[in-house]
Amino acid sequence: MNSADADHACSHLDCKPTQDRGRETALKALIIKEFQELLKDRRTLAMLVVMPVLLLIIFGYAANFSVSKVSVSVIGAHSETLAASIRGFKVAREDMDIVAVDASKSGRAAAENILKSQSSDVVIQSMGAASGTPLSERMKVYVDGSQLFTAQAAKKTILQLVAQDAQTRIATVTSKVTMLSEQSQNNAREFKDYVSRLQEWRVAVSKAVESGTVPPAAPTPPQISQSASIPKISMPSFSDDSTVTVLFNPELDTSWVMVPGLIGLILTLIGTVITSIGLVRERETGTLEQLAVMPIRSGSIIMGKIVPYFVLAIIDMLIVTFLARWLFGVPFVGDVGTFVLAVLLFLFVVLGLGVLISTLSQTSGQAIQMALMITMPQILLSGIIFPLKSMAAAIRWIGYALPLTWFNKVSQGVMLRGASLQDLWLPLTVLALEAVVIFGFATLRMRYVLTHGGAR
Repeated sequence: MNSADADHACSHLDCKPTQDRGRETALKALIIKEFQELLKDRRTLAMLVVMPVLLLIIFGYAANFSVSKVSVSVIGAHSETLAASIRGFKVAREDMDIVAVDASKSGRAAAENILKSQSSDVVIQSMGAASGTPLSERMKVYVDGSQLFTAQAAKKTILQLVAQDAQTRIATVTSKVTMLSEQSQNNAREFKDYVSRLQEWRVAVSKAVESGTVPPAAPTPPQISQSASIPKISMPSFSDDSTVTVLFNPELDTSWVMVPGLIGLILTLIGTVITSIGLVRERETGTLEQLAVMPIRSGSIIMGKIVPYFVLAIIDMLIVTFLARWLFGVPFVGDVGTFVLAVLLFLFVVLGLGVLISTLSQTSGQAIQMALMITMPQILLSGIIFPLKSMAAAIRWIGYALPLTWFNKVSQGVMLRGASLQDLWLPLTVLALEAVVIFGFATLRMRYVLTHGGAR
């Protein structure tokens, strides 16, 4: 049979099922092949399985804007008495944690220093008023406005505290008025009975006079209790502005709180994502293998690859900081040197992560996947979006292990609170340790790659 006859034969209907079965077989083979390739690519498989589970856990336990408890320091000469009075209210026992009572400190300057060091979220200054006066007149409250959601929760808690104080006072006055009312009713009954006995005594006296007998003794007057005056209702002030002073961010402006964290986020994206992609592309094109055989020390190659990204991140940081001040009026009240130190330490951390990812990835796609898996938790668990205090304990400790968490503490502390190096020693120390560990390990890993001719 020649080709023309074959074509004519296949034009009949009986050849169509054979062609359809062939297409189905090819489709099945293609699907099986893709599944096999997917199962071999562990990074993609982890992205498909781990990332949804991770996001579910994070959003389930971390996606919470409400802060259930605020830490409080009580200062002033009468701080002990005031703290004892505050602890007597239910809202204070449930929503406040009095972490310090210090009679040696007093005034706004002392409150600012406490809040700058983040020893507590709220400082309550005792005003020296008598214990019988409303609670709002006995205290002055200072709140850290650089922690937006905590400050909002603190203002709400203070107003609830004042409201409970008012309810207690109303209940006390109501009880006293009720008691006076009952006393008045008893006095009225006794007085009425006395009047009746006087009338009977008068009749008896008249009869005795007529008969010439000795008149009876006069009735004894009732012992009328002395009625106290109606107590005055001394109501507290329900204006949060007169009781609560928000420091460092008086208007609780969201942009003031977000921008310092966004600076760290931009540095993270450049240091982790951009750096890893750039280095992996050089491995894909073979440039890294060519550098490995050149008479250049591996340390020089590493520095040559990292410095451009380092400079680019610095430039972006300066641009973002300038735009934040110009467009949103975000203040910068702290020491520039402390901020620069934090930026340098943080850049070593994120650049180290980028280099490490590039040494573990074979393609740009794998580098992007790993970078996203590292960056996503930092965005959600660093306190930039969701407050750390509102997270579950286990998730919160994951957040404390992330470098962006500590850089956010430094940037907010320097820009908004004017915190000093002494106030920020803990986050700076953590960043320094993470920089040494992560950047050091990434350098060793890259040096191994270069000394083995760019081997994966």
